[in-house]
Amino acid sequence: MIAQPEKLDKRRTRIVARLAAENRHFARGELTLSGRFLAENGWEYPCEINDISPGGLSLQSDFQPPLEQDIILMAEELGRIQGKVSRLTDDGFVLLIKSTTRKRDQLANQLTWLMNAERLGLEDDRADVRTQHQGMVHLEMKDGTRFVANAIDISISGLAVESTEHVTLGEPVKVGKLCGTISRRLASGFAIQFDPPTPNAENA
Repeated sequence: MIAQPEKLDKRRTRIVARLAAENRHFARGELTLSGRFLAENGWEYPCEINDISPGGLSLQSDFQPPLEQDIILMAEELGRIQGKVSRLTDDGFVLLIKSTTRKRDQLANQLTWLMNAERLGLEDDRADVRTQHQGMVHLEMKDGTRFVANAIDISISGLAVESTEHVTLGEPVKVGKLCGTISRRLASGFAIQFDPPTPNAENA
């Protein structure tokens, strides 16, 4: 098992705690996933998740369960999620997620990884990312050197990778569409801290 950097773990813990406390941290449309849900009538219905946070999600579905009904949602990338219907929408309904703090933290981690996968240029498919939290990323150093590394831990603010490449602390690096700096050396690689996003980049 690969040891994770202590500072990155502490930062990730703080981020996960904040995500778990916010029911609508992620903006609508940032992550679209297909799934199915089991209603109390015993039938399964296909659905599409189009807005999700660790505390709740919005589903698009032809079938709308009654308010306050408990349902079980299955999505390949996220696994099994239990919740209660809190609001009906024009094309589906909103589900309030019912889970322990530990499971909610795990969901926050999964969502963070999935929502950053495209920007980082991860080559693994979403199912592999969910189960392994690993994927190959393309890095480019300030001097133009390019190489591929294995991502082993990701948060909103940073990334840890396995790599034999020699890097210097504080050195600028580009990961996919994101820019950052080398923040820490690890036994098997190094950690990258992402640059704070600009307002224009956040809305792009």
